[in-house]
Amino acid sequence: MRDLKQLQYFRSTALAGSVRGAGARLGTAPSSISQQIRALEHDLGLELFTRVGRRLELTPVGKELLVEAEKVFEALGSLEDRATDLRAERSERLVIGYFSSAGAHWIADLVAYLEFVHPSLSVRLELTAGGVVETGQDLQLVVSGERELVVPASLGSELLLGDPFLAAVPRAHPLAARGSVTLEDLTALPWIDNDDFSTSDGRCRQIFLDACRVSGLDMTFRHQAHDYRTALEMVDRGLGATILPRLGLVGVGEATAVLPIVEPRIERWVHVVWRRETPIAGAVADGRRALRDLVAEESGPGSLQGVPALV
Repeated sequence: MRDLKQLQYFRSTALAGSVRGAGARLGTAPSSISQQIRALEHDLGLELFTRVGRRLELTPVGKELLVEAEKVFEALGSLEDRATDLRAERSERLVIGYFSSAGAHWIADLVAYLEFVHPSLSVRLELTAGGVVETGQDLQLVVSGERELVVPASLGSELLLGDPFLAAVPRAHPLAARGSVTLEDLTALPWIDNDDFSTSDGRCRQIFLDACRVSGLDMTFRHQAHDYRTALEMVDRGLGATILPRLGLVGVGEATAVLPIVEPRIERWVHVVWRRETPIAGAVADGRRALRDLVAEESGPGSLQGVPALV
C-alpha cells in the first residue's frame, strides 16, 4: 500500500457500493477513485470487488480487508483525539469501554460527571461486544452469563446488577393481558431476532439458547432485526414477539406490552471492571461510584413507566 488514500477510497467505495457514490461522499472524481482502487488491488495482489448489476460488491477477501481497514481508521481517530487533548493541555485521559445497551442508559451521565469533577480529564469511549478487555481501557462495562466474573490479576471487578430478559409482545395478543409468561407461552407468536442475539461475541445468544434447551424448545426466528429498537418497532406493528435484556428496552411503543419471563428465568449479569494500576486511580474510583449511583437510581420504583424494575 502506498498511502492511506487508497484505503480511504476502498472503504468509501465499499460503503457506497459504487465509485460514483464514493466520489460524491469524498468530493473526488470517480476516475481518481477507480485508479487508486486498481493500484491497491495491484499492490496487494488481491481482487477486492466484483460487479453485481450496477453495484460493486466486496469479494470475500475484500470483506476481510475492510475489517482490517476499519481498525486502521479507528487507530487514526484515537491518534487525532489524543493530539486534540494535548493541544487543549489535558494531561489526563480515561478510556471507558461499554456495550451498546448500557451506553444508552448511563454513559452520557457518567462522562458529564467525570469531566465536571475532573476538569483536566479527557474521556474516550470505546464500544465493545461486552467482554473483558485486558489492556487499553481504564474502566469498562462487561456483560456475562455468570454472577461471578473471573478477570486477570491486573483488573478488579464488581457486580453492578442482574439484567433479566423480558418478552415484548403485541398488546392486542391475549398474552399481553398476563402478568408474566413462559418461553413455551411465547411459541404462540412468531419470534423476532435482534442484534444482541446475532453478535459474534455470542454471550446473550448462548444465555438464550441455554434457556430454550432447559425448556425443551427449538429456537426459530420468523424475522431478523439488526437492533433492539427495530425489533421493538416490529413488535409494535404486530409482527411477533421479541426477547431482550431489560437494558435494551428503549423506545417501547404504545401497542407493545413488556412481560417478565418466569419459566425459565433468563438473566445476564453486568459488571464494572477497572484497571488496578493507573495514574488516574482517583478518576477511576469516581467513575465506579458514579456507575453504582446511576444503576441504583434507575433501578428504583417507577424508573421506567410500564416496564418491570431492574432486579
